[in-house]
Amino acid sequence: MGRTARSMVVVAIVGAGLGAGGIGAGAVRADVPIGTYLTPFREDGATFDPSTGAFAGGHYLGQSTDANGCVSDGSSISPAGNPDAYRCLPAGATMVQLADGRVLYWNALEGTENLSADARDKDGLPVSAVPDGGRITVNDESRLLSDPTVAPAWSVPTPRDGGAHHTSTDEDLPLPAPLAATHYAYNNGSLFCADQVLLANGDVLTSGGTDYYSEPSFPGTDKGFIELEGIREVRIFDVAKNAWVQAKPMNHGRWYPSLVTLPDGRIFVASGVTKLIKPMYPSHVADSGTNVRQTEVYDPGDNTWTDTGTAGERSLPLFPRLHLLPDGHVYYDAAGQDYNPQGQAYDEATWNVAGSWDPSTRAWTDLGIPGVGTPFPGFRGSTFSAALELRPATATVTTYPAASFLTAGGVLLPTPGSYVPVADSRISTVTTDDKGAETLSTVGTGDLARRRWYSTAVPLPDGTVFAVSGADVDEVVTPGYESPIRADELFVPSVDSQGRYSGGTWRDVGEQARSRTYHNNAVLLPDGSVLIGGHAPIPSGYHQTQDGPDLPGRPGTNNHHDPSFQIWRPPYFDAARPVVQGVSSAPAGRLVIQTPDAAHITGVVLVRNTAQTHLVDGDNRTVKLPVLARSSGTVTVAVPTSTNVVPNGPYLLFAIGGAGGDPARDIPGQVVPSIGRQVFVEGTDVPHVIPASSHGNQTLAAVAPTRAVAGPERTRGGREAPVAATPAAATIPATELRAEPVRSSRRVPTTPVSAGVAAVLLLAVTATRRELLARRRR
Repeated sequence: MGRTARSMVVVAIVGAGLGAGGIGAGAVRADVPIGTYLTPFREDGATFDPSTGAFAGGHYLGQSTDANGCVSDGSSISPAGNPDAYRCLPAGATMVQLADGRVLYWNALEGTENLSADARDKDGLPVSAVPDGGRITVNDESRLLSDPTVAPAWSVPTPRDGGAHHTSTDEDLPLPAPLAATHYAYNNGSLFCADQVLLANGDVLTSGGTDYYSEPSFPGTDKGFIELEGIREVRIFDVAKNAWVQAKPMNHGRWYPSLVTLPDGRIFVASGVTKLIKPMYPSHVADSGTNVRQTEVYDPGDNTWTDTGTAGERSLPLFPRLHLLPDGHVYYDAAGQDYNPQGQAYDEATWNVAGSWDPSTRAWTDLGIPGVGTPFPGFRGSTFSAALELRPATATVTTYPAASFLTAGGVLLPTPGSYVPVADSRISTVTTDDKGAETLSTVGTGDLARRRWYSTAVPLPDGTVFAVSGADVDEVVTPGYESPIRADELFVPSVDSQGRYSGGTWRDVGEQARSRTYHNNAVLLPDGSVLIGGHAPIPSGYHQTQDGPDLPGRPGTNNHHDPSFQIWRPPYFDAARPVVQGVSSAPAGRLVIQTPDAAHITGVVLVRNTAQTHLVDGDNRTVKLPVLARSSGTVTVAVPTSTNVVPNGPYLLFAIGGAGGDPARDIPGQVVPSIGRQVFVEGTDVPHVIPASSHGNQTLAAVAPTRAVAGPERTRGGREAPVAATPAAATIPATELRAEPVRSSRRVPTTPVSAGVAAVLLLAVTATRRELLARRRR
């Protein structure tokens, strides 16, 4: 949720001086749809009607659900003080692909579904997001979804809301008693706006989140002025026990932080804000008015958080787009969340500069402004930063001197930014030379087919990138008045003769069946398909949950949460895919794949299991393993010799068939991946890949479904083709789970930007940094 108070007062439509034709509008292509969308499905067993685009006939908590997955009466599992809390199915705003095949997900903005036009508070007054949001919200629910591709089944972790409770009031403003902040026990530890990573053993660590409350309170009423405070709490989802446990809190409260796994298995956290609406901190006044500058590192071995010191401090946007480079440094890709037009921090100009953090020195190094030489350089807000496939220096070695990141769409520059997003697309590459020096470069690609705000990216095992969902304007500025984008797109990169990314093109793939804008999500599944979910919007106009108007040429928004899911199968599902019969660990630096298609294999890719929220997955990486030898039934590939390239943890392994069956033709978008095999990377000095069956308790069982309904239908080119009925599942208690998960015993247009634009960016950054230094001296 954005800074609601400021957005109500200042809802300026800021174009950053750009006309409609000046923001990289791509011509909408009439490409033939590629890939296959399956019929949407939902936890309550509701049936999706493709003719109306709506669900009907679902049941939840023993009652019928409406089209949005809500029951009419309060739930018996509601926390005290919020009788209408868990009356709606949770949306998949955050999704994690676990190593046992299940998907862990949780909701966002839970409870705002109850801000309807007919809802009333205890005094009979209408409810609204700003005066009632601190009371009506609740800690978000989590779910486990098993077997989404065939027989979807759901279960509930223990406790369902993650179990965190932030009880500190240190940052409350010193207001007189009648106006003092009012806190609530049921919404002070929400998973909403936390970040998450998969630990080396397959468990999930999530840090930060939201403490909702009213500050100030309005005397004599149930109302107040909403605040969202970033919390210090850290939770770990224990996969074996299907339960959330509490870890040691961070040293700083963080809302919208970003996490990255370091080569030694520790977790790096940066940014976030401690109070979103009123960032004034009585306990540390000097940090008021900006995001959390301090960075920290978590050690899973001894459950401790350590500040990285003054050298590790850096002003960053919320949910900064961070990645681990193959030299072991953490890269900031000059992108994140920035609440335009009112802004987020006084030092935002510095966000235009990409940087690299060195774990050994704990210091940042500036790498320059991404995009110089392309039409729109500098910071990009509300967009993705997708790590493209890491490709070895040559066909037979495991050195990876460069890492490339795709950014497309989003809004321009820090405050005031642009209300209308761009269609511009670029690839930024960080190259490390043999002396360890890093160099940043950028190339433009073809434009997106349309301007996109808040689209989620999913790198695919064939080297392409799927961009899904989003809106045509910055929804946080005017929630409820955006137009959803259902048309999804596929990026096909181009590679030069040296294996370097030189550009690429975007293609339309078709339209999904649901409208998903804010807090949409998507993850790569083991079979290579994409699970699309999420959508948890801010109430319309920061007031109540109601759809905006349909305007000429712009269909109105879906202002209701969407707990449904839909699967998209990429075009390689229509090809003859390689078969992996087995994976054998070998001496360090080697991996043997048993396959009858050995003659056609051009390599193997390791894709880190997805853990995505708010367009962010700091650990997303796809690593190409080159072929060393082959026989009639096996392929031996080279494994990187450093955890800088493949940090420990769960990965999906795909054997890649060369384009046209030719192992010499390693062409992104034309190669064909096998179905994925779950593996783990282990090892502290030299990493090695082991199959899931050799890891932990050696079992990968799935949750058994409990009842049958009609299975999903294929949709292709607008035609429906029913498939056989398959079992699905009712919601079942966590105590009924029979899964035994894997565990580890181990700890664009290419017109150059004008020199004037580049100079303005550099001057703004320089001036801001001088001001920061001056403030510190004072």
